[in-house]
Amino acid sequence: MSPLTKRTGLPTPSTESDPRSPPTLIHSVGWPAPAPVVTPLTTTPQIDYVGASQPLCVANPQAVVPRTARATSLPAQPRATLNYEQQSIEELRRPLPEAHVRGDSLNKLPAAGFVHHTAILDEYELSIGIQQPNAEDSTTSTVVSPLYIERGAAVLTLLKDPTILQRYLDKWFSFGRGIVLVEPMIKIFTSGVWSSWGKTLEEQNPKELRRMSERIWQNTLKPVSRLLNRHTSPREFCAAVTGENLRWEIVGMVVTLVALLCQSLSDADPIFCSHNAPLEDRAALILRTHNASEICIGFCEDFAIVNDLYLWFLYENAALYCSLRSRGSFENWKRSGILATAMIFFNLHQEIKVDDNTPFFISELRKRLFVCAYENDKYSAIYNGRPPRLTRSYCMLQSPLDLTDEQLMSEGPDLEIALQSLDDEGWNLDERIQRSTFARLFMLNSLLAEEILEVSLGPLPREEVIRRAADIERRAIELQASLPEFLRIGDQPFLELKRQPIELLYMAYIRLDSLNHHFLLQRTLVKKIGADNSKLLAIAQEMFTFVVLLVNNMPILRDFQLDIIQLLTMDGIPSASIIAMELLHQVQNPTSASALANPLPRSNTIQDLSVFVACLGTVKPFTNGSQSCSRGRKFLKKILDTILDPEPVRPSRDDSSAQDLGDPSLTSPFLQTGNDGDFMRWLDAMDFECESWVNLN
Repeated sequence: MSPLTKRTGLPTPSTESDPRSPPTLIHSVGWPAPAPVVTPLTTTPQIDYVGASQPLCVANPQAVVPRTARATSLPAQPRATLNYEQQSIEELRRPLPEAHVRGDSLNKLPAAGFVHHTAILDEYELSIGIQQPNAEDSTTSTVVSPLYIERGAAVLTLLKDPTILQRYLDKWFSFGRGIVLVEPMIKIFTSGVWSSWGKTLEEQNPKELRRMSERIWQNTLKPVSRLLNRHTSPREFCAAVTGENLRWEIVGMVVTLVALLCQSLSDADPIFCSHNAPLEDRAALILRTHNASEICIGFCEDFAIVNDLYLWFLYENAALYCSLRSRGSFENWKRSGILATAMIFFNLHQEIKVDDNTPFFISELRKRLFVCAYENDKYSAIYNGRPPRLTRSYCMLQSPLDLTDEQLMSEGPDLEIALQSLDDEGWNLDERIQRSTFARLFMLNSLLAEEILEVSLGPLPREEVIRRAADIERRAIELQASLPEFLRIGDQPFLELKRQPIELLYMAYIRLDSLNHHFLLQRTLVKKIGADNSKLLAIAQEMFTFVVLLVNNMPILRDFQLDIIQLLTMDGIPSASIIAMELLHQVQNPTSASALANPLPRSNTIQDLSVFVACLGTVKPFTNGSQSCSRGRKFLKKILDTILDPEPVRPSRDDSSAQDLGDPSLTSPFLQTGNDGDFMRWLDAMDFECESWVNLN
């Protein structure tokens, strides 16, 4: 059995607890240790990890605490009761994290703008002989309790077999090419871990794991900023945060990428088979690596660790966290809010440039990261119907250069050659659709999306809605026309495109995102000013045609399970629902104005809807987006059943047949002028929210 899936010190789900064990009070990863004192590891009290006998919800990964033994002089009573009472008292006495009380994060970054409360002090302290606080001052007095060291040792049990871990990471980069973390960096990180700590991880001696954890803690509390200057090379920096200098941010990145890979693949993927061993439990592996990722995030939060490594890790962690929870849930909205907050706190909304403290590759990665977070913020806001957190009024968006991951990691003459390979606008000249290409394009799309949000959610007068919608539509068309030729995606069959699956996925997002701008604008016009529905129907047809094209070529995208579900819910269900309702109306009212003006091809439309309904039925329950897929499938299937096997109804010109069908909503001519409000109220009630995490990767 793989060490990634067998029982370890990390929390795992179970159906029942061991009746012989006293109940244990479980602390969440975000809580500090009971006492801010470090004791030598040789005298560290033994801590029982919460193992498989402890139930755990995936949405709330937990950490571990010591069990309190009963003194022999105490009166006889059930041990479980005494343990619970003592632990409860300690729970109420738990102090705040020292790093929070000291405000360690205050001195780690320069003041953000001249309105900051310390801006004047920053300007004049040196002139009167006062040295500004050093970021390292707050860490010299920081102590790590044995509980945190034990938690870290539990996480390290997942890194036992480097061969298996490297196989998963290689698979992830072989088809996904990473999100913010690039493959050359991860290779340096992991090679450093295996070379310095391979023997310790392989032997899994608890005492040695605790020593390793203690060393990682010492490294993590050292500021990353000390490693950066204008001339720091990418490989030099990466090597300085791994090996003997390994940090919890790096450990967290590794386990997070493993979990993201497992989320993207199907249960029967060959990677889960090893020789003649039984198929590995993908769900169990995801749970363990997810929980380990959460523990490492908790480490950073409890000790106010805010740096570039943390932000890279947080972005990947947020993608994983939200992929395991229902789209549109409060939990996902909250986690994406933490990500946006971290970006602003780190001042990524301001100008990002190379300076004495910032080398070129860090500058480019910061641009890429912020653009990704900004894009996700817009689409999360759109599909949840809420205002965005990051706005262009306060953010200086800077487009990252269209460099490959290898070019980004280059230096000296190689970097100069890479920069010369770009055109005047910063696009690559080889017509590659890569991560940086995607980030650049979606930065432009995000700005349009934010304006659409302002029009759709803002309290604008009718005339202003019309004017701004027309202006946005015009600029959306101009944007597509201004792109390099290879980014003007049409409806070409995927099998005719000589590109890698990841590039085809990017092309799908590019095409559907462009159509979605027009779709949302028309919905806004229909909803706010009662515009005619004909343009909305035309755009829905174009969107749905492309979605069906994807469905028919699904094997090409078999390694992108999360993306497939997102495209189905984000673009497929809304467009299919509009078309299905219009088809039903035209079948039941063949002489209506909409049927005569915009007739739908009945046979082809029914076939496409049937294929789409069947595809929605393949989405497993309890997966991300399964609720939306199930609801959309039920709705579309009901309409198809009504069209293909209608119940006897009385012919009537006033649609009184609705009473005989049992569901009046299925016969109302929603797409006919005069009924737009009813249709939009129904459509707004549908659960179409989808957070566009993969758009950022």
